Amino acid sequence: MRLDIFKMIQKELNILYIITKLELGGAQKVCLTLFKGLANSGNNSILMSGDEGVLVNEVKNSQNLILLKNLKREVSFLNIFYEVKNFFSLIKEIKKIKKKYPDLIVHTHSTKAGIIGRWAAFFANVKNRIHTIHGYAFHDHQNKILWFFIYFAELITSLITTHFICVSSKDIQIGKKLFPGFSRKHSLIRAAVEWDKFYSGEKDVKPARPEPVEGFERFIFGTVSCFKKQKNLIDLFKAFKEVQKKFPNSILEVIGDGILRSELEQWIKENNLEKNIILHGWQQNVAEIMLNWNVFVLTSLWEGLPCAIVEARLSKLPVIAYDTGGISDVILHGKNGFLIKQKDWLSMANVMLKIINDTSLYNNLKNYPQDLNEFKNSSMVEKHINLYQNF
Repeated sequence: MRLDIFKMIQKELNILYIITKLELGGAQKVCLTLFKGLANSGNNSILMSGDEGVLVNEVKNSQNLILLKNLKREVSFLNIFYEVKNFFSLIKEIKKIKKKYPDLIVHTHSTKAGIIGRWAAFFANVKNRIHTIHGYAFHDHQNKILWFFIYFAELITSLITTHFICVSSKDIQIGKKLFPGFSRKHSLIRAAVEWDKFYSGEKDVKPARPEPVEGFERFIFGTVSCFKKQKNLIDLFKAFKEVQKKFPNSILEVIGDGILRSELEQWIKENNLEKNIILHGWQQNVAEIMLNWNVFVLTSLWEGLPCAIVEARLSKLPVIAYDTGGISDVILHGKNGFLIKQKDWLSMANVMLKIINDTSLYNNLKNYPQDLNEFKNSSMVEKHINLYQNF
C-alpha cells in the first residue's frame, strides 16, 4: 500500500539524454543504461546522439532515439560556421521535444555534448540542465593554452548548469575548487557496470586461476583499454618488459583497440614481445577472458573512475594502477591492489614482480572483502530517478 502511494505522488519524468558518439566507453554505457532504465520504469526517456559508434546497433531499434548526422565528438575550429550551424540545429531539435514535454530535463554526458548540449537546452528554454562528469577534459598533461580554453568553456557552462553528477570523489574535489556554486549543486552517483557478468559470487564457471600456494608457473596480467594517449599503454608495456625479463612465463593481455594500434604493434615487434603481449581487440566476452587473468593493470594519465577497475574487483582481481582520477575510491593501496605514481613505470614493474613472488600477498589482495553494490545498474538508475524527481 505504501509503495502504491509513493508511485502515485511521483511525477512522470521526461528526460532527454545527449551524447556525441556511442562508442565503447564508460560515459556511453552509463548513458545507455539510464536511457533504458528510465524507459523501463515507465518514464519518458529520449536519447540524442551522433550516428557513429559501435553501440549504435544496440539501440538503433529503440523508441525515442534521435541520431543526428552532424553531431560529432570532434571540435572543428577550422570550420566554425559548420559548428555554429549544427548548434542552432540542436537548439531546434530540443525545442521540438520541449513542445511535447514542457517539463523536459536535459541530461548531458561527455565533454563536447556537455557544453553544447547544456547551452542548446538553455537557449531552448529548458529549465533543468544536468551534466554528468566522467572525468574532466582539462588535465595536467595538456599545454596551458589548451587547458585554459577547455577549463574556461566548462567554467562559463557551469553557470547555466542546474546540477552536476560526479562518478568519483576526485571530480567533486576539483569541481568545488574550480567552479562557483558547485558545492550546492552536485551529487555523487557511481557509474554502473555489468554486475552480473563480472561478479564472481554469481558465476557458475570455475575461475581458471586457482589459489596459488607455493608459487606461479605462469602469470597473466590483463587490462581493458582503448588505444589512445590518455590510456598511456606504452608505460604498461615498458613495465611488463621488465617483469618478463625476470619472470619469462608472464603474459600481458590487452582488450581494446584504437588509433595507436600500429604504433603499439611496432613497439611490441621491436622489443620481441609478440608471444608475450597479446592484443585481443574489442571483445564481447570480457568477463570470460578476465577469468584467466591474475592481476589487472592500468596506466591511464587522466580518468574519472574507469568501469574496468570496478569490473576487475568484482572478478576478484588485484589491481595495480597509476593513482589517477577516482581510482583510489575503489583501490585501497596495499589491501586490494597498489596505486603507483604516474609515469613511474619502473615502480609498477617492481610491484608486479612483488605480487608474482609473494603468493600470500596475492591471495590477500585477491580476496579482500569489498562492498561494490553502489555500482549496480539498479542502484544507479534509482538514484537518478530520485534526483530527477526533485526538479
